[in-house]
Amino acid sequence: MAYFYFVVATFPFALYFLMLAYLHFQRTPFLVDGRRDFLALALACSGFFFIGPGQLLAPWGACAVWRAKIWILVAALVVCVTALIASNLRPRLIVYNATLETLRKTLTTVALELDDDARWSGAAMNLPSLNIQFYAEDSRFGRVTTLSCFGVSRSNLEWRRVAHALRIALKKDASSRRGAWLIFAFLGATLLCVDYYVFARHFDQLRDAVMFYLSI
Repeated sequence: MAYFYFVVATFPFALYFLMLAYLHFQRTPFLVDGRRDFLALALACSGFFFIGPGQLLAPWGACAVWRAKIWILVAALVVCVTALIASNLRPRLIVYNATLETLRKTLTTVALELDDDARWSGAAMNLPSLNIQFYAEDSRFGRVTTLSCFGVSRSNLEWRRVAHALRIALKKDASSRRGAWLIFAFLGATLLCVDYYVFARHFDQLRDAVMFYLSI
């Protein structure tokens, strides 16, 4: 059962690391909505949830009644809770393969196109005509910049205008590749190789574990 738990926990993370490697390998920055980025991370952590808290949501009494269908109910509950959390997150934009230093000029150009009164205040940008303020900060891991909307009024429509204009502008930017993609690629490939080794060497145990959960 331990091998089954290991594969379930690490396989989604392997795919997530490979996705990060691909994004950092691109020569142009890639912009994604903060909610979608959160959902991708939640999906990567789904294996760890299954082998941990997920087991607590499926007590043996419920398993005896619902049998394998209990996992459908657990999955539906997790999806609903994750979607609820994502919908209540502060509006954010995540820009992969870009640092604040390289992104600042593009942000200034886009902001002035949308609002002539746009101004920087440290790492915060204010667009008074759109009633939008956002804070830009670098990530400690990889070349990632986060734009977090703040303030009393946060219009989703105007925020989408900013995101659309920034996405178009970023397609014109080009940057040199850095070594971050190698780290993510190494982590993802290593986990995939270990998963394949475990799958090939302990196939019978993994099959028995799958049949156990399907026949509960």
